[in-house]
Amino acid sequence: MYDHFALRGCSLKNTDFVIGLVTYVGPNTRIMLNSCASKQKQSNLERQTGRQILYVFLTMCICCACAASFVVVWDRVNDSSTWYLDMPDPSNWGAWTITKLFLQSFGTWILLFTNMVPISLLVSLEIVKFSQAKFIGWDWQIYSEEKDLPTKVQSSNLNEELG
Repeated sequence: MYDHFALRGCSLKNTDFVIGLVTYVGPNTRIMLNSCASKQKQSNLERQTGRQILYVFLTMCICCACAASFVVVWDRVNDSSTWYLDMPDPSNWGAWTITKLFLQSFGTWILLFTNMVPISLLVSLEIVKFSQAKFIGWDWQIYSEEKDLPTKVQSSNLNEELG
């Protein structure tokens, strides 16, 4: 019965054509139930750096919201409806005008505060990990004479876990 049955993932070779019938391809097949998604591997340093950057970004957003709110209040109180800014008179501001001014100010403050998020820190960490992996690969004290194999670093996270 199973001589003429091909499971998912099989490949047929040395044949010109195949006539087949798909029997059942749902998620309850044995191969689908046995397969599981691989977990994403991250070192402790990467997880901690990611959390810290998220905290910095949330702090930056809170600062930008406070600054944008201050801009709206400042413009409302100080009557900064000058002709070159094309702002309406503050005495007849509606909800849309306040929202528009808040969003414009929030975007401006985001642009001004972008240097708070240390993206270059991640790049520097990756460069250091890559360099350390190269040095591990070049180390002849780790060379296997029995198998005639030098050290081969498969992951740059290896050096973090060695410590």
